Amino acid sequence: MFTAPRFVVVDDKKKHLDAILSSFQRIGSPCIGILFNPADEIDKNHFRGLRCLFLDLHLVGGQIGTDHKGDFARIQTILEDNISENGGPFVLVMWTAHPHLKDQLTEYLENNIDPELPHARPLAIFSLPKEDFIPDLDSGDVKEPEKLRDAVQTAILSNPQLAALLGWESDVLSAAGDTLASLLKLVPTDQRKSATFPHALDTILSRLAREAVGRPNVELNHRTAITTALAPILADRVINQQVTPETIALWTRAVTRYNDETIKDASKEKAGYVNRMLHVAIPGAETIRPTDWGTVVDLEDTIWNSDDQMCLIFDGTRSELLKDEFKIKEEDHGKCRPCLVRVGAACDYAQKRRGPLTYLLGLEIPADLKREKGSKAPQAEWKSPVMMLNGDGRPFCLHVNVRFSISKSASSCNGWTVRYRIREQLLMQLLSHSNGYTARPGIVQLLGK
Repeated sequence: MFTAPRFVVVDDKKKHLDAILSSFQRIGSPCIGILFNPADEIDKNHFRGLRCLFLDLHLVGGQIGTDHKGDFARIQTILEDNISENGGPFVLVMWTAHPHLKDQLTEYLENNIDPELPHARPLAIFSLPKEDFIPDLDSGDVKEPEKLRDAVQTAILSNPQLAALLGWESDVLSAAGDTLASLLKLVPTDQRKSATFPHALDTILSRLAREAVGRPNVELNHRTAITTALAPILADRVINQQVTPETIALWTRAVTRYNDETIKDASKEKAGYVNRMLHVAIPGAETIRPTDWGTVVDLEDTIWNSDDQMCLIFDGTRSELLKDEFKIKEEDHGKCRPCLVRVGAACDYAQKRRGPLTYLLGLEIPADLKREKGSKAPQAEWKSPVMMLNGDGRPFCLHVNVRFSISKSASSCNGWTVRYRIREQLLMQLLSHSNGYTARPGIVQLLGK
């Protein structure tokens, strides 16, 4: 319900901490302050929305000297222990009047941050002398809080890509507020009273939910139903927001390589991660049920490893389907992973109509795997772009043969293992291919002499 703070300040001196917090309050920016004590554990929830972290280099009252590895190690520990994996990019502002220490800290963190915790790495590190903003360090009196805002803004603008992304996030928050405001305008003026407002708003939300996903599906997930209705409005407001000439200029500086021919030659791994972000929902980050439209589930071992079951369901053994239908060489059979993809009519899914659910047989094939020499993929086969699910896996493409399907009742799918869900844009390509293949007419053509 409450938005996580974007600015966090960590200092071991209360007067300095209060001074910085007062500065942010006076310029109208929400900020949270943490009084550092090495004996106390920091609440990592304070960092879940972090975008800018202010850290005193000497958090235990150390003195400027020649060796700062202890100070750097303490900062490393704070970052690794508290930065949220899903928190997004952040910058680190180090309080020091010695810029060379910023460079040393940058090198230290790049060499020592745990490779398994890439989210703990700041996108950029800046140094600001605390004395410029708190001239009397003993009293903690603030001098020109606007100067602090301008200094941070100038530092971030030195990295136009970072500045553009942080500005985009701010635009999204603004668009979300506008979307909520437009929603509330639907409440009649005479019902904007404490006794009638909740009922009137409930009526509007209920209408939106029912029209967005169909009456039967609202009960499954009320929040998803409302989000389905509001998301297109939010997206439209983000895309068509009025922006200042300064914002346009910033994005022009941030995005410069779109005409560079070298960027099209991305590795399969890099392309796979981009496609995962665009086209794949992962369990954990999102709620996915085996029966959701576009969900990819594991094909049960009891079926895949039984020729009798495979013949009964798919009219062919595992080896026959791999070799004859997916054109996989026998020595590569073990490199491919079988799965099922939930498809079906959009209207049936939205209205939750009674009847068995349809799943198509798919195969995750390594992106660099060569299929049978001289073989051609059957027209019934659809192929996804290259995808990556995690850092430990290999890039692969999902191949789906629309001639091989099974139908199951929803209750019988509850125990299936979900791998991921194909987002709607890519799913519609699969459905279009399936519809085009199954509905294609037979045409007799005359051969010319």
